[in-house]
Amino acid sequence: MSIKQSLALQLAEAQLTKLTSDSEEIRLRALDQIETRFIRCLQLGEPIQFKPVLLLKQLIRWFGYTPPLVPDRVLAMIMELLRSEYAPAVIRKIPYERLKTELEKVRRVLRNLESKRICELLDDLSLLLLEKYKIDLVTPSASSLSSINITSQETDSAAISSNQMYANLKPEDYEPAWSRPGPDDVATMKSMIDLPRNGVTNALELHVQLTHLIIRMGDYPVEYFLQSPFIFLHLVQLQMRKDGCLLQVNRALIAWLRQLQQRILLRRNTLSYAASFDPPTRPKQLKVGSALEILLDNCTTLISPILLSCTSDNWHIMELTVEVVRTYDVLSSKVSSVGTARIADIVKKLLAYCNSVEGSNMTQLLNSLRIPRLQSLIFNGLLHDTMALNITYDANLDRRYAKSLIQPIVLDSAYLSCMPERMKSLSSLISSLSSEPSADEQQLIKLKRAYSVALNQLNQNTKVTGSLLIQKHRQVCLVIVQLGSETLIKQLFNAIVECTSFYADNTKLRNDAEVLLYTLIDLPDYKLRTLVYHLMLRSNVAHFQSLMNKTDYVTGCNSADLVRQHILGVPVNDQMLRRVILQSWETEASEHMQQWCIDFPIMIIKVISMLPAQDFITAFQLVLPVLPLLICRSVTNKPLHNVLWYLFEPDTSRLDPPLMLRGYVFFMFHPIIKIRSEATTSIAYVMQCQDNANRYKPTANDVPIEQLANDLCLIQPPVSYKSIFIECSDEQFQGQRSLDALIRLLQAKDIKPNIRKSTMTQLNVLLQNWRACEDFSTKDDGYGLILETLHNALKKDSDSNPTDILLPTVSILMKLLFYDAGFRKKVANTFEVYMCLLRALFTLPYEAQLRQDVSLCLFQMLFHNFITSTEDKLVLDVDFGPMILPVTYEVEAKVVPTAATEGLALQQKLEDTHFGGDKVRAAQHWRLYTAYRVCQGPSRITLSSVQAVDIRESLKIKMPDLALVRASDLDEQLGYQLVVAENCSNHEDLQQIVTLIQLFLVVLRNSISEAVAENLWKVIHKYIRVAPGNEADGELYKSLLDLCVTCIRLCQPQVMAGLNYALETDHHHSFHLLLHDRLISLDKLYLISQCLMQLLINELSDAPMNWHGKFFMQLSALAKTHFELRQLQHVRCMLRILRLLSERDLKLSDLQLTNYSQHFIQLSSNLRTSTQTGAEWQRDCLYIICQLQMHLLYQQPKATTKASITSEVGASHKVVRYFLTLCGHGDSEVRALSWVSMANWITSCGSEIVNILPRLDFLPGGLPACCLTTLMDVHEQMLVRELAGRVFVMLMPIIGAESSFELLRNHDFLKTAYNSIKAIHDTPWMFEEAVGERHSCEVISCYVAICTKMVALNPEWCATLCGHSFMTGLSDVMKTLQSQVPCSIPLVELCASQICELYSMFYSDNFEFLQRTICRDSVFMQNYLTLINDVLNLECPEYMVIPLFKMFLIFCTDSNSNSFLIDQIKNQPSLFMDFFLFGLHVILIDSSFQRFTLSTLALVFIKAQTAADNKSMLRELEQYELPYNDLPTDKEDFGMNNKHELVSNKKQVKSPCMQNDSNYSEGDKQSPNHASQTINAAILIYHRLDQLFDRYYLSKSFNFLETPVVGQVQVCEALGGLLKVSPWALKASGQLKLLDRVVHILDNFLNDEKIGNAAVYVKRVGAHKAQSILSNLLVLINMLSHWHSSPNSVITQSSMATKMVRIIIRIWPWLSHSQHLKKITVQLIMFLTEHSFEMCKQISLLQSGHAQSLLHLMARVADFETTKKENPNKEPSLNMVPALRVMGNCCSCAEGRLSLSKMNLLDMFDTILPASQSCTHGTKVRPPVLIAWLGFWEVFSRYDVGGKACHLQSLINTVRRTPPLNQKRILCLRILRNMCFFNGNRNQLVELADFINLLRDILELKVQKEPSSEDKELNSFEEHRLAVLMLWKLFGFGAKYKGMLRGTKLFKLLIGLRVELSVVYSQKMNKYTGIPYAKDLAELLEKLMESMRQ
Repeated sequence: MSIKQSLALQLAEAQLTKLTSDSEEIRLRALDQIETRFIRCLQLGEPIQFKPVLLLKQLIRWFGYTPPLVPDRVLAMIMELLRSEYAPAVIRKIPYERLKTELEKVRRVLRNLESKRICELLDDLSLLLLEKYKIDLVTPSASSLSSINITSQETDSAAISSNQMYANLKPEDYEPAWSRPGPDDVATMKSMIDLPRNGVTNALELHVQLTHLIIRMGDYPVEYFLQSPFIFLHLVQLQMRKDGCLLQVNRALIAWLRQLQQRILLRRNTLSYAASFDPPTRPKQLKVGSALEILLDNCTTLISPILLSCTSDNWHIMELTVEVVRTYDVLSSKVSSVGTARIADIVKKLLAYCNSVEGSNMTQLLNSLRIPRLQSLIFNGLLHDTMALNITYDANLDRRYAKSLIQPIVLDSAYLSCMPERMKSLSSLISSLSSEPSADEQQLIKLKRAYSVALNQLNQNTKVTGSLLIQKHRQVCLVIVQLGSETLIKQLFNAIVECTSFYADNTKLRNDAEVLLYTLIDLPDYKLRTLVYHLMLRSNVAHFQSLMNKTDYVTGCNSADLVRQHILGVPVNDQMLRRVILQSWETEASEHMQQWCIDFPIMIIKVISMLPAQDFITAFQLVLPVLPLLICRSVTNKPLHNVLWYLFEPDTSRLDPPLMLRGYVFFMFHPIIKIRSEATTSIAYVMQCQDNANRYKPTANDVPIEQLANDLCLIQPPVSYKSIFIECSDEQFQGQRSLDALIRLLQAKDIKPNIRKSTMTQLNVLLQNWRACEDFSTKDDGYGLILETLHNALKKDSDSNPTDILLPTVSILMKLLFYDAGFRKKVANTFEVYMCLLRALFTLPYEAQLRQDVSLCLFQMLFHNFITSTEDKLVLDVDFGPMILPVTYEVEAKVVPTAATEGLALQQKLEDTHFGGDKVRAAQHWRLYTAYRVCQGPSRITLSSVQAVDIRESLKIKMPDLALVRASDLDEQLGYQLVVAENCSNHEDLQQIVTLIQLFLVVLRNSISEAVAENLWKVIHKYIRVAPGNEADGELYKSLLDLCVTCIRLCQPQVMAGLNYALETDHHHSFHLLLHDRLISLDKLYLISQCLMQLLINELSDAPMNWHGKFFMQLSALAKTHFELRQLQHVRCMLRILRLLSERDLKLSDLQLTNYSQHFIQLSSNLRTSTQTGAEWQRDCLYIICQLQMHLLYQQPKATTKASITSEVGASHKVVRYFLTLCGHGDSEVRALSWVSMANWITSCGSEIVNILPRLDFLPGGLPACCLTTLMDVHEQMLVRELAGRVFVMLMPIIGAESSFELLRNHDFLKTAYNSIKAIHDTPWMFEEAVGERHSCEVISCYVAICTKMVALNPEWCATLCGHSFMTGLSDVMKTLQSQVPCSIPLVELCASQICELYSMFYSDNFEFLQRTICRDSVFMQNYLTLINDVLNLECPEYMVIPLFKMFLIFCTDSNSNSFLIDQIKNQPSLFMDFFLFGLHVILIDSSFQRFTLSTLALVFIKAQTAADNKSMLRELEQYELPYNDLPTDKEDFGMNNKHELVSNKKQVKSPCMQNDSNYSEGDKQSPNHASQTINAAILIYHRLDQLFDRYYLSKSFNFLETPVVGQVQVCEALGGLLKVSPWALKASGQLKLLDRVVHILDNFLNDEKIGNAAVYVKRVGAHKAQSILSNLLVLINMLSHWHSSPNSVITQSSMATKMVRIIIRIWPWLSHSQHLKKITVQLIMFLTEHSFEMCKQISLLQSGHAQSLLHLMARVADFETTKKENPNKEPSLNMVPALRVMGNCCSCAEGRLSLSKMNLLDMFDTILPASQSCTHGTKVRPPVLIAWLGFWEVFSRYDVGGKACHLQSLINTVRRTPPLNQKRILCLRILRNMCFFNGNRNQLVELADFINLLRDILELKVQKEPSSEDKELNSFEEHRLAVLMLWKLFGFGAKYKGMLRGTKLFKLLIGLRVELSVVYSQKMNKYTGIPYAKDLAELLEKLMESMRQ
């Protein structure tokens, strides 16, 4: 072997050392040499001398140099080395773990390269190592989750529990994957999580890896993370690590959740049709709900140990939890029950802690509460939101359980008060849990309102007094005891006294005052009640003193009158007296109170005793109901007894005997025998003194009155109540028949005494049954019979033994009184019953049974107000123990409920139910509520302010309560933290404060006060303005960046504005410096990019900023630099910022935009991937390219764009080719952006695209075919299909009609399009499940657009469409509109902007097809109207309305559809008005939309001129009136250009002129109906046109030298057409003085010194430059011509007529330069004179300053047009006839006739009407000219100046040469007729033989009598009528002329004609009846003959 060969077969150590040389070139050369030799030897099998271990180490060390060069080659060499025979040496020297660790490091270095090849090599190396080292592979379980391990350096318990939880995943936790990744994407995703699985991964490596994951997460659809390799579950498990990586893990999870939310929303708005085309077995993914449940469970597990402390992890765990709940909301799903329960548990735990904190130092309390309370508020909100979701989306929700979960929040008063928006939401939430508010909630609200009203009374600014306070007393009294406020008691009592004067007239106020007073005297609190009695005593004494002193107790009220009204200091009623008397017995009351309760009724009795007799009785009614109580109380009170006894003393009492008797009967139950004896004597005395005493039997005649028993009513022992009625079963009473029989006997008048006695006895026995009493009470007059029997038994004339009747009768009465309370009350007030019972008692005093029954009756009658009796027992509501009552009874004290007792019971009930028996919580609740009401807000609460209020100490807030409130005031606490941050000097402390601020922002979001937000920005700006200098600064800087991102994402305006300003002004800001640092760490760059991204996304102002363009340029360059360094994640961060910057105004030149476009195309091409990996990169690049293209297209005209984009076809070809490759990308958004970019590039290329398309031959069929197939691909996404279709439409004009047709035919386009229509998705809702093949409305619109473009390219293709079912399908699509509620906007857009446009293309060549189809389809047209309504309801429908107007024009052209539209106007006129008015807005001026609107209106007005009234749209609109007040006012700011204003004002907009009364005419001002409440639709249209006219003809800016625009011409035409046909619009124009404005415009033009005289101007500038003036004149004159062609447009004012004439005369010189203008002007003059006498007069007069009148000009026109030499066969000029018409019109005025006579116009007939045929010139006059002149002469000859007989022979010859009934012949005859009317012509005419012969010949003409007559006969008597009329005028007057006529043959002809006409109706009914002028002729003949007879 040679030396050369030996060198080739060895690798020296020195050569291997070069692999780690510092020089890049040396390393690469060494690698090439070593690779070549080593691979060659392996391939040839030759040995090689080298050190394998050294080679492997050097190859691994290769990756220590950045950027790593040719990594795939190095990895391949390592692979070959380990596969070779030299591998054992490596295995012996290097252990597996060491080698594996080194390879993992290599993997981390190469991760950013995102190369599939490198990933595969690394994976193969890993497997090869396992094989070489003989490591056994662990068999994976069925679930891929088993391979996921958690590395925890501190504990494995969390990992074990977590694995157990994941092992519990069930099959139902999985669902079919939304989409599935390709193998390459799976491999890349596996590589993304390989490092965290490594057991020795440290925190720093994991942090870097997670940063990469966050940045690259956007590449993949979010569902990929829920599929194998389950990156989501891996991240959740990483949360359990204890090495400080939790922040980055949670960042990744938060990013994933936000991406998931966007994905869910996207899927919700995306058709799910494609699922039906997927394979039957799709891979599974973890359900989103299950994933969220796992994540929420993990978050609550993590937060639980740190709830009471603040660590660096709190805020992002909280933020993650919030995002989870928000994701549930986006998912429209309930939150898992486990998660809900855990959140509820945390809420309870935190609230328990917050409520348990005690202390007296506010600072210590706040420090203890700050963090727990903040987290408590966060979880309160989470639980609130969670329950709201569950209520919405859980149909099986246990509402009672749900209510129990949120109950802690409801009880958290501090939370609800500090977050009022949450309180409102919580109230709605509780309402939704139950159909109606629960009793607890209603009672709580009631009590809180009461507290609020009561506490307002303690505030001087809010308290009310007097009647208002009495009206609110019930609410105040509900809490008066709880408050314990003496101030409130005094206010209430004073209000009662203050309103004393109002009680007489206001009964309701009096009742309220009495209720209030009763409440006060019955307060449960004895202290407060004592105060009330003290106040009452003072007022009673004051009233009593004023009564004694005869002064007024209350100003304006007599004291005695007040007593009569039962007012004694305060309003008194029996209920109040009763309560006062009863309180005098209460042992708890003080002696003073008891005595006052006795003194009060004594004083009342004494006061009323001072009144006159009549008033005394009235006042005594106050005492009467409580008399039993008073007498009972007097037993133990001597003064009261004396007053009462004196009150009833017969000798001195002022009471009536009935009342006196009742009083003494009370004393018969007195316990003192002496009093009973005196009472008995007094009763006997009173009875004897009665007037009717002699009518009754004597009372105990044999016993002197003084010997009567004193104990008549003393029943001892008392009767047992249970013995009165027998026990009876529950069965119904069975003795009804017996009872009825007994009652019938009692009703008999002649019943015998013994029978009556027996009957009464039986009835008494029967009524011992309670059921019998019930039955007896239902009998008519049953009670009356008993009372009557009692009365009759005591009469003197009674023949029966009183004992026999009285005993049973009184017993029956006693039982009935016990049974019926109503009867008892009635009897108690009947004096006769008292008398009868007492007489019975005195009559039979020793009859024990009678005495017992009478005593029971009297007892019931006296005490009826206190008795409640049932079958079983007798109950008294007062204990009358001192009295001796005759029956046993039970006492049940009657408690009258008051507001005070109700409030106490209510609060106690709420404590038991609402607060769950927790008295501490309830007390705290009311303390806090009281503090809120007193201090008017949580932030104002202080201990001193609450202590100063007169309420109980138990309701005054305590220090822990105040600390809880202040801790709940997050704005205050955040402000405090910011102050601490400002003064902080320690990195760690400041970082902890920043973390705490993040926690505040979790709950506050953007609801921070302005001052606090300013301070927040100051803190952020202070630390991010300067770049960090060391590691500690760096960590703090990143924390501040994180805080800045949070603030901007939450849209904090102060932070956003501050950062924006800082970037704009501070060029040394840290962002500027760090972004330029190539060595910036990825996590720092990511945070900066997030700041800038959120700022650009959420920035409210669109104002251009300088830093936008600077950043764009700098970052574009930096992106390229980072890419060259292979720092791909850095590039991604840059691209995300650049994407948003590209949307802004970058202020770049065209060249810069072009260069940057190419730059990003290259950057996109550098990472050329077709899978999801790198998709975000491509999206960003393509989006930036699209934005730059749009900037370029809008920045310059399209004509110059081409040069800016590219000047080389080759370069453009490469760009388009590259875009085409991206159109096949795996990511749908990349594909869509590629199509957009390609479309923009094609547009920019212009004509060069023709040269580019042939070079794209690598595509099957070329680019157009690619577009078409993409459009028709049902598996492609709708957006991509639509974009491809739009590109195809763009290319169709380029490739031509023939190629387009060939493509469509080859792809069977029409059939595919028709089939697509069948599967159109025409609803606004998306299907949740797969529904098969579907096509969006946008895709269908592409099909229609292709058809439209094809018709435009080749109109003959219309025939193909007409014969295809595709057009029928489009018609069916239109017909689906009416059934869509709500309508789908894409469907509306399809129908309006595409289908209608296609139909309108058929009008020119295939109108018959439209007439045959849609114009006859009423359903189609009805849906067309529905479409109009839908379009008008959209925001910016201008582009959609234009095709609708085109369709409207088509429908108006067809008679059938036009009739349909007219009928629809009657039903829905408002729709048509909206349709017409929308396009007339001044904002749309000169737009195509407005032009089509004006064209449509012009057509409507034209059709209204010829149509009948009932077949005109305008006439129907004139019948429609709009409410005047409902019309919004139009804004007159013509400078506005905001289309949103148009949208808000697009309905009927009223002209401001309608609001200006000064513009109305004087006649309208005086009209009583001037202020109309409605407006006519035609007037409204006119007003809108008038506004447009004003806009075009602005008085200061309008210039006749500018050519009129199309809109200007259309507005004037529309105005002219409307004014011609609508009297309503005509009236409105008069009110707005339109004619004055037009005249003013013309006058300004004529006075313009820059223009001057027409001839001079044209000579100076040239005729071509005068066309603008002529065009402007033509527009205005044409409008005036149409306007005044209406007979209603009459100028009656002399001033206006003069102005018009002057204007026309001054315009006349311009007419010579435009024949059309001259024709229109002459027509205008004709119309002006047609109906206006004033115009005729002014035209005839010579105007000052002018050489000739306008009439002279007309005559010159007529003369010129008549005499000019032209071809006789040529039509005459149109100017002559109007001119002659004007001359004829002017004949109506004397001035005109005079002027015409001076012109000698009749001399013209010497020329045009020669007397003989020899005149050759006459033959040259065209017949229309001659007829026109004859018409003028006929009018002129009606007047004396024109009626002179001349040219007779010419007229006669013309008549003879012209056939009968010819127009020229008739005119000549009429001229002769007119001459006959003037006496001066008679002789000449009579003597003219030719004339007489002519008349005779006319009379001899035969007129046909029947249709079968000869054709030579005439069909009219017109000429006969004229001839007879002339004969009558010539010969009918004067004997001479009559005689001349009689002797002629002519007279015989007249007689014969008269005879023939006289039998018209006698011989034959239909003879001459249909012949014109027959009747007129007959009448003339009769008149002629009558004249001849005279």
